[in-house]
Parts: sequence; C-alpha cells; structure tokens
Amino acid sequence: MPEYQVEEWHGDELVSSHATDADDPISAVEKVTGQRASPRALQGRWFRVVDEDARSTHEFSVAEAEK
Repeated sequence: MPEYQVEEWHGDELVSSHATDADDPISAVEKVTGQRASPRALQGRWFRVVDEDARSTHEFSVAEAEK
C-alpha cells in the first residue's frame, strides 16, 4: 500500500500535514479526515496529497454534508 503525505490547507495557509498508507490519494484524505472527500478543491479548506513514488500531487476537499 502506498504512503501519501496529506496536507490540510485553509486558503494559502498550511494547517497540518500527515503521512498515511492508503489504496489511493482520495482514500488517504478520507482516512486522515474521517469524512468523505470530493475530487475538487473548491472550498476554503482543502487537502493536497503528495505521492512521492509517483511524483504526483492531487487536490481534494471534504464533501459537504447533505441537507
């Protein structure tokens, strides 16, 4: 299982960073946050996932709760 670096951002400010093993980048965000993630970083709070092995980055936000 690959290791991902999950960074939490508020706008342009890095808030936290966690290393975690997961099947894929979106699963890494969900593992760190305990919430369902959305593949679009359109909110003020968003997550960047760095995959060092694949030399790639991905951006996500936490899916908004249904009302």
